[in-house]
Amino acid sequence: MKRFLVIGLGRFGMSLAETLYAEGGEVIAVDEHADKVEEIKDRVTHAVQLDGMDPDALKSVGADEVDTAIIAIGENLQASIVTTVILKELGLKDIIVRADTDREKKILQLVGATRVIFIEQEMGRRLGKTYSGNAVLDYIELSSTHSMVQWEAPEALIDIELSELQLTDKWNLTLFAIKKGGAESKGFRWGKDQEQLIFNPPSDYTLEKADILVLIGKSKDLTRFTQQKESEFKKLADK
Repeated sequence: MKRFLVIGLGRFGMSLAETLYAEGGEVIAVDEHADKVEEIKDRVTHAVQLDGMDPDALKSVGADEVDTAIIAIGENLQASIVTTVILKELGLKDIIVRADTDREKKILQLVGATRVIFIEQEMGRRLGKTYSGNAVLDYIELSSTHSMVQWEAPEALIDIELSELQLTDKWNLTLFAIKKGGAESKGFRWGKDQEQLIFNPPSDYTLEKADILVLIGKSKDLTRFTQQKESEFKKLADK
């Protein structure tokens, strides 16, 4: 079980902590405000009221033993910097910090942040990618060049074998899995009881209604594939 520390329980921090816990992680959620801690205490492993700039307090809750720390303090740059330095000194190798500007990003990286995220930009980019491709249900940027998408097979491809899509040879894409359960099964939420995942499906697998393909590849190739018109897929089906 992976262990997480979430510091700062605003809307982003609270949502993140709850999601990590719901997905099976061990989550320590901390905030200096008692009402925030009280609100989330039943939806994480541990919820503690403390000052993230207090090294002794952080160590007392096991901050030095987690796999990943996420500093979601937000507008208080000084607190984010000090907390990042403390976690670095405690020996953490994976420290993710929220920032609002490129200047803040550079400062946080200099003091030890392994990744700096811009919430509004990342959500805007993800939402844009999701809606730009036909039937793209979810999108995750894996790196600056590669991504993963969930793409619902269009009506034109029902009863077509995977081999006919030529995902690897023609599109340079990797089919990671096929997710059964239809559009109501949105989001990358592996292992849910209502879902059935078929990993590395055989080339002769025949697509069924509401099948969702989990595809990995270069972002430009994924966009090229998912933005095809229904008529193009219909041509393939008619061959």
